[in-house]
Amino acid sequence: MAHELLLRGGLVVTVDESLGDFPDADVLIRDGAIVAAAPGLSTSTPDAEVIDCKGRLVIPGLVDTHRHVWQGAIGAFTPQMTGAGYGPAVLSGISTRYEPEDIYAGALWGALQALDAGITTIADWAHNLRSAEHADANLRGLQESQIRGYFLYGGPGPTSDSPNPPHPLDARRMRDKHFPAGVNGRLRMGMALRGPCFTSAERNAEDFKFARELGLPISTHVGMAGTSDAIITLERFGLLGADVNYAHGNMLTDQELDLIAASKGTLSLTASTDMLMQFGTFPGTGRALQRGIVCGFGVDTICSCGTDIFSEMRLALAAERSRANAPALARGEQVPTVALHQRDMLRLATIDGARVWNLQDEIGSLTPGKQADVTVIDMRSPHLDGYGDSIATMVLGAGPADVETVIVGGDVIKRGGQLMGDHVSKARGLMLASRERLRARETAAESAAARV
Repeated sequence: MAHELLLRGGLVVTVDESLGDFPDADVLIRDGAIVAAAPGLSTSTPDAEVIDCKGRLVIPGLVDTHRHVWQGAIGAFTPQMTGAGYGPAVLSGISTRYEPEDIYAGALWGALQALDAGITTIADWAHNLRSAEHADANLRGLQESQIRGYFLYGGPGPTSDSPNPPHPLDARRMRDKHFPAGVNGRLRMGMALRGPCFTSAERNAEDFKFARELGLPISTHVGMAGTSDAIITLERFGLLGADVNYAHGNMLTDQELDLIAASKGTLSLTASTDMLMQFGTFPGTGRALQRGIVCGFGVDTICSCGTDIFSEMRLALAAERSRANAPALARGEQVPTVALHQRDMLRLATIDGARVWNLQDEIGSLTPGKQADVTVIDMRSPHLDGYGDSIATMVLGAGPADVETVIVGGDVIKRGGQLMGDHVSKARGLMLASRERLRARETAAESAAARV
């Protein structure tokens, strides 16, 4: 007998232009897929589960296109550091203290942080994989969380012995062992490459060749403060392509953005880290959208910023409006309205985020036939019981605590505002134990350095 789930009586925002919004409607889910989104739906099985969504906003699950999930256990470790301070503190500092068990704990807890915030799909830029054991541990954490998305195989950064090391060749084993058919449960694999900003142009070309030999999509960091000419270098070596996702991009030149658009590359907008960590003055939101570049949001660095997409939507909107209106303000002019609506932000956080990773046929909207990835937000609280457009209210005021229900592939992951399953309490224990180990190792390292 088919398993059915009915979300009843909510404000359903499908993010499907052919369906639109329904002020009082249902979403019917059967065997993990969306059957219909419309008023007056009913179930066909006597044991179907019904979830009351009256006073709630029902939207597609949010998509995080760029996140370092392994940092789940070290939130607020570097809250005042710029990118210049982040490198020594994290990439060549605390990350070197991580054993596989710490990677597992961080990835599991980090993925649960995302799910708790209504994020059902994530692109995990896993750049602390110091061994095959670290890589397997990272993947296991993602799998046990039940999240959907991409495991992007990265590696540790340059060392004094090897300033331009090759990308870990273990990526081939990982693909062959865990992703022989391309998909492993709800996860896919890609490559997190250092890119021309963080390795030599020649080594970068070899890394790109390796990724494409494995048939894996590529993600790389570009266009941040302290970096330049990444896109020009990729063009010079003939490496641009539709299989490349670029993270940040806030300081790219017009020429570089034009090259990304022409090559059909995608961009992960990381408003919080861009502005909090001195990666640039404004995110690349408007400049990229004006060129038709497919964009989505990314939380990026958990230890320096937050963990939710609501914050990214708000900050990206505010930053883009500020950037776009600066010339008028300089002329002493005021305008009655400003560009980009809150609904534009929701699209970036859902269907456009899905498009960044070519998942738009599976997720990103409440379209019948797609996977049932759904986020339900309780709008009855004083800060969300608004007068105007409910999406605007949500973007301007919602947070993870307002996420009441999260569904991935028809499975209820969060119910009544609480993550479900024994693995949640287990993950918290693992995370706390990992923190204690990391603190002990940091103390031991500091003591050893003091004795030298």
